[in-house]
Amino acid sequence: MRRHDSSRTSNVRQLEKHMSLWDRLFNLLAVRRGALRLKKWLKYALLLAPVFALLWIGTRYLLEKAYGLSVEQIHFKSADNIINKQQVLRILELGDSVNMATLNTESLRKKLEANDAIRSAIIRAELPDTLYIEVDERIPIVYVTWEDGARTGNDTRLFMDPDGVLFSVNEELHRNFMGVPTWYLRPGDADELKPGVKIDPRKVRPIARLIAASNRYAPEEIPPITEIFRPKDWQMRLILDNGAEVTMEVRNIREQMDRLAMILDHAHATHRRVRAVDVIPSLNPTVIFEDQSSEKQ
Repeated sequence: MRRHDSSRTSNVRQLEKHMSLWDRLFNLLAVRRGALRLKKWLKYALLLAPVFALLWIGTRYLLEKAYGLSVEQIHFKSADNIINKQQVLRILELGDSVNMATLNTESLRKKLEANDAIRSAIIRAELPDTLYIEVDERIPIVYVTWEDGARTGNDTRLFMDPDGVLFSVNEELHRNFMGVPTWYLRPGDADELKPGVKIDPRKVRPIARLIAASNRYAPEEIPPITEIFRPKDWQMRLILDNGAEVTMEVRNIREQMDRLAMILDHAHATHRRVRAVDVIPSLNPTVIFEDQSSEKQ
């Protein structure tokens, strides 16, 4: 068997370099070698072509899929069912066609929390087409306004939540809370009235407890409270929907509301109408009936 002479092959290649293009084209040895090289690269190309084709098709598919994805399902959850899904979507200004690829959930969350009626929000997107929205609203327990607003002309009126945070009155969002009582603030109860201000918890706590205690009773047992005054730090004066005036202290509010319910029930049973009542004394609270002088119960 003839052994391959590598030096001879190298010499042949050197000679080919000095040949003219025309001679090289017609040189059978060069043509044969070129054909072998071409065959090798064609083989590689054929082997790699499906791989590159799959990568290209996959990339195009993913891009088209991403930019073609739209939000098809929106799951909404409200902590207190004050704000509904449609109202939230209007706040977010989300139309019928929302692209999942360009959706910025953090920006949407900040947009919701910029609404002073919303305490906090969570928004997350889940591929391929679902958006989850959760909101925790502020619960209006009273209106707040200045006691001397009629005299000074400062008649600003805002809602307050149980934490003492003030926020705007929105008839669309809060249509079920438009009948809450009004707390008339004295100078010093708050520095200013504007959304986002938080009133001193020591001043707010008795009001929140009063609202919670009154909500335990049906309107026929204790008529709704319409106005709340704080003549003194230790005292509250209420105006009920039927016009009756109630004097209370800021302690033991639940027990005082129980006494008020019993007094009103007794008045109803005896066909009398209460004009004013002081429920601070645990024994013999003072009651004034319509067209009558004060009477001890």
